[in-house]
Amino acid sequence: MKKLLALICCLALVLAMFAGCAGDTSTDTNTNDTTSDATNDTTSDATNDTTDDTTDDTTEEVNPEDLTGTLTYWTYTDTAYQLTEQFAEKYPNITVDVQVFGGDEYKTKILTALQSGTDVPDMFDLEEGYVYEFLDSDVIADLSYIDIENLTANYYDYQKASMKDSNGNYKCLTFMSNPVCFWYLRDACEQWLGTSDPDEISAMITSWDDMFALQEEVYEASNGEVAVFGTISEMPKVSAFSFDPLVQNGELVISDDWIGLIDDMRTFYNSGYDPEYGSWSGEWATAWNTGKLLFRAMPSWDYFTDWDVNTGNVGLAAPFLSSFEGQTCLCVYNESENKDLAGVFLSYIASDEFQIANMEVNNQVPASRSAIEAMADGYSAEKYGGQNILATFSDVLENVEAITPDKYTRSVQNLFQNTASNGIKEGKDNDTIIAEFKSALADQYPEVVIN
Repeated sequence: MKKLLALICCLALVLAMFAGCAGDTSTDTNTNDTTSDATNDTTSDATNDTTDDTTDDTTEEVNPEDLTGTLTYWTYTDTAYQLTEQFAEKYPNITVDVQVFGGDEYKTKILTALQSGTDVPDMFDLEEGYVYEFLDSDVIADLSYIDIENLTANYYDYQKASMKDSNGNYKCLTFMSNPVCFWYLRDACEQWLGTSDPDEISAMITSWDDMFALQEEVYEASNGEVAVFGTISEMPKVSAFSFDPLVQNGELVISDDWIGLIDDMRTFYNSGYDPEYGSWSGEWATAWNTGKLLFRAMPSWDYFTDWDVNTGNVGLAAPFLSSFEGQTCLCVYNESENKDLAGVFLSYIASDEFQIANMEVNNQVPASRSAIEAMADGYSAEKYGGQNILATFSDVLENVEAITPDKYTRSVQNLFQNTASNGIKEGKDNDTIIAEFKSALADQYPEVVIN
């Protein structure tokens, strides 16, 4: 009992510390009620104890070093080691046992563990591409037990929306943002566009029509040696979260925006200026790193840049539509005996204190708006030619639609992208492309209502 009270007090302290940190930032599948009775009791006790102690003016601060225990943490990325090392600097006596598994193996492994209830870790990561296949399960804890709304009060709206299950309950926590930008090389843009300034470049490209006009201009000026944009299959990445989802409440809804995207993709492909680089291919990466391709749409975690050659030569421009790609989502096992310790871990990860340090060490863009604002004033990224990339990221993140995704959102976007790209290259009209998309969707998700 003493250990439980200590844990509760520590958690309350961590929440108070986070609130203080946020205030100082002026200076980077079916729905179920997933909260157990025991969780509700713990939350209630913690609230009552905190209130009583404050009233009596006898609140006793708990030293983070006094908190002890072991947490198991499963993930698919070895960056978790860096995350837990930073946590250990503040909580040196909490051991976090990190176990990393391969990407394809991981999803199956965590699903099997959750279904069987055997050897389930206290905490585990889920990737944005499939996290919504899991979140409605009652074996994943409702994070209201750590006052998640307060912890994420300074998060961007889309981040808060993307951490919820289909019933609006917070079921996972992310600590990073992954805004999609137009990546470019400064020397190449100076040569062909006359500028390397990110604001000026963004102003040049306010629509796909602007991009196509530049494509023609640069292609002709370079005798076909240089392309502005590399492939039609990258176009949906720019707009993915600026359009309404294709599946809404279990029904396919294809808005005019998606039809217009097919038309734009076809215009680019039929222009004669599409170099048809394979998306994320070696040819595509090489063309960009050598200045033969001016723009590519990539999230902030890009790993295609040859930094040995292009350090200081990279720039980022905000696209005319806002999107993000990829996200690591941290969940807590609802039946874990260490939920209180896991709450301390998540509370720390949600804090501006951690996210600022994580940006400085690992270059992972914070999920917290106030963390970005705290770092953005005068920020200069040497690898990006001194650009204030946090200001650019902020411009994108403020405009990402606050859509709560589901298990269909990203995968159906990808299906649409593939069907549209292949259909355009095969000379098919919109009606045929949509018919083939509906057929493929019915095969993959037969439960979706398709009219």
